[in-house]
Amino acid sequence: MVRKSKYKWLKSFLSKQLPWLSSFFILVLSFVFIPVYNVKATLVLIPIFFWGMKKVKCFDFIFVMLFGFIQDFLDGTQFGFNMFIFLSIYFVVFYQKFFPLDESFSFSYLAFCISTLVLILLKYFVISSMFIENINFFNILLSWAVLILCYPIFYWPLNQIYERVVSKYNA
Repeated sequence: MVRKSKYKWLKSFLSKQLPWLSSFFILVLSFVFIPVYNVKATLVLIPIFFWGMKKVKCFDFIFVMLFGFIQDFLDGTQFGFNMFIFLSIYFVVFYQKFFPLDESFSFSYLAFCISTLVLILLKYFVISSMFIENINFFNILLSWAVLILCYPIFYWPLNQIYERVVSKYNA
């Protein structure tokens, strides 16, 4: 009995760090991921959406801004574009908490597909009209398709982390 209470502070600490650590891991993985046909999906949108939907207290908007700046730096886009996209999806999910909606996988998948499509198209039109004129629209849609195909792959491990660690040790 003493052993469980002895390590409770460590489990609580780790449960608070897992949301941003998992997001950072996926951010790094998105740059290790080999692009096909010059398509690079912004995979870090998946944990931002997931943690915003499940446990918004553990995933502060400061981390979202930081991940946006890292993505801007590594993508070579103007600073602030990815941060705007990441914060937009974070606040859409954050304010969704005020309206009791279904938290099932099918609802979250549909909401993720629609919100990322709108935000990626917005990003495409802003970047193509202001900075880069020769962006291929097909590659943008293909990167979105890769993103929504990767959502179920990352949803399961993130949901396991949430159910087994974060919800249990982080009240």
